[in-house]
Amino acid sequence: MTDRPWTTRRISRRDLLVAGGASAGLVALPACSWLDTDPAGDSGPTDAAGTDLMEAPELAARVEAGELPPLSERLPGNPAVVEPVDRVGVYGGTWSSALLGPEDEAWLQRTVGYDPLLRWNPEWTEAVPNIAESVEQSPDGHEFVITLRAGMKWSDGTPFTADDIVFAFEDFLMNKEISPAAPTFLTNGGQVAALTRVDDQTVRFTFAEPNGLFIENLALLNTGDALTTYPRHYLQQFHPAYTQGVDAAAAAAGFGSWTELMLARAETYQNAEKPTLNAWMLTSALGDATTVTAERNPYYWKTDPDGRQLPYIDRVSFEVISDAEVILLKATNGEFSFHTRHVTSLANKPVLADGREQGGYTFTTLRSSLMNEMVIFLNLTHQDPVKRAIFGTKDFRIGLSHAIDRAELNTATFQEEGEPWQAAPSPDSKFFDEGLATQYLEYDLDLANEALDRAGLTERDGAGFRLGPDGRPFSIEVEVSDPGVVPYWLDAMNLVVGYWSEVGINARTRPEDRSLFKERTEANQHDAGVWVGPGGLGDETRRPFFYLPTMRFEQAFAPLWAQWYQSGGTQGEEPPAATKEQCELFWQFAQTPDADERDELFRQILQIAHEQFYVIGTLRVPTGYGIVRDDFHNVPAEMPESFDFATPGGSSPSQYFIEA
Repeated sequence: MTDRPWTTRRISRRDLLVAGGASAGLVALPACSWLDTDPAGDSGPTDAAGTDLMEAPELAARVEAGELPPLSERLPGNPAVVEPVDRVGVYGGTWSSALLGPEDEAWLQRTVGYDPLLRWNPEWTEAVPNIAESVEQSPDGHEFVITLRAGMKWSDGTPFTADDIVFAFEDFLMNKEISPAAPTFLTNGGQVAALTRVDDQTVRFTFAEPNGLFIENLALLNTGDALTTYPRHYLQQFHPAYTQGVDAAAAAAGFGSWTELMLARAETYQNAEKPTLNAWMLTSALGDATTVTAERNPYYWKTDPDGRQLPYIDRVSFEVISDAEVILLKATNGEFSFHTRHVTSLANKPVLADGREQGGYTFTTLRSSLMNEMVIFLNLTHQDPVKRAIFGTKDFRIGLSHAIDRAELNTATFQEEGEPWQAAPSPDSKFFDEGLATQYLEYDLDLANEALDRAGLTERDGAGFRLGPDGRPFSIEVEVSDPGVVPYWLDAMNLVVGYWSEVGINARTRPEDRSLFKERTEANQHDAGVWVGPGGLGDETRRPFFYLPTMRFEQAFAPLWAQWYQSGGTQGEEPPAATKEQCELFWQFAQTPDADERDELFRQILQIAHEQFYVIGTLRVPTGYGIVRDDFHNVPAEMPESFDFATPGGSSPSQYFIEA
């Protein structure tokens, strides 16, 4: 499988981290080719009427009418240039899609909301310039200088400058009345970073300890855009440091305090009035509306290679639908331009495949970042000392793994698209470890029984179920979020419970609402659970939750150890030596500025995961799919699928276009 599904000029690590002219011993992250900074040519392609178009016709008409400044005054001096996937596009049209209910903010983030300070390149291998024209990292990893694009503007035409970054940091993110806890990506060594305004286009972040993850964090949703989503000129009217009488204004607007008013007005998708830097700006907000719409941002700061302002598409329209079956019906009817969520499951693939010709759409391949569709985790820090001892015995976990008929599981619930796999990075990953991925996968009841006997569960009751070492009945309750991220988890886990009964393990599933699942796992109240396995390809080091205990919810295989890790050893329970070594390695990983050294540290973490065999994997499904209407262009034939990549945001939706 190719790692470069569409044409770009490849960016090497050296190109990314070393820039000529870097001063004061800093290492620069320069602007790169797929977001070039030198638009070529004075005129671009022509429309059907033969007129040179450097901007959308509707914007040109507004300029002519005196409603907008000319394009040269709306673009920054050094706009980002996006290389199209297939070809330069034409202006116009509406991208139609859907939201699964009014809570589906994630799809808005992924489609019209991914424009952080840095962004991922299409291959998802490097963080590259975006809003930030460059980021310079000091060799020791303590200091980062961010240079913004001069002349950038918010969607209402107000200049975007370093003052907006300072406001977001000091008056919003670090204001304890608004945000009680500082964002983790802005802290390390137990201290919040120091922010210095250098000039109108430049800020400097200084950390107490080396921060090896800061650059990657600047390319992620909800971190890289946290500093660029709070326009000072708009939000300062709700802040007491800048405006008098904000409590009275809040009360008049029906809010209990100025902070409630501020938080409401700072919402990106609940407040269509707030200016944005994104390609499209909301004209109707997420809430009670049946349709959420976003119109082209006339001040968007990117162009195609011919200097034509992006986005090509006029507007994006999301129908708010609460029933996934209705979304599926509309998808098969060809009512969506491009869609990759909610209904593009394995179970629905035959239905959507049958509808392609009549609906006028094709499939695009989504290369999954997941290393597993269903990871089974036992609670290794269980409150019951007997269950803790049993679950903590590696042979017990080995026995359960050998008892799973993954071939039948694949046929019955995964549409035969899965591959037996443990919790391990994918074959295409630079961290691939064949031993970790394939150990204990063999379906063999003899091997399963032998391992369970070695674990000390040799005695059975009259029904053939194994007794605990204390001679008392032993059982496992596996908690399953229902509905889950993967809709067939419950069916799959019911099969697994049946397999385990064949080797004398008395187990049952416990379907429950996701909020209750979260509550119980965080409180260390569960026997076992299931979740998807991130960290397969592209996000291995950012989402290593099944390789070492860093999470207490979705990957809660040892909540008390995770609490110890998260608190820096001040809370929770100190893990055993091998696991503690992993935690210490990961702390070191986060403080290491050199990427190659970080990779080596992570390989050491994976080696310990290999030896410990914390959790039980089932199957991985290497690829998913999305639907693309035949008149919708520049969508990659293949792209990564991950929230970290903000799929499809990482493929630059501003260069999508519509043409029959």
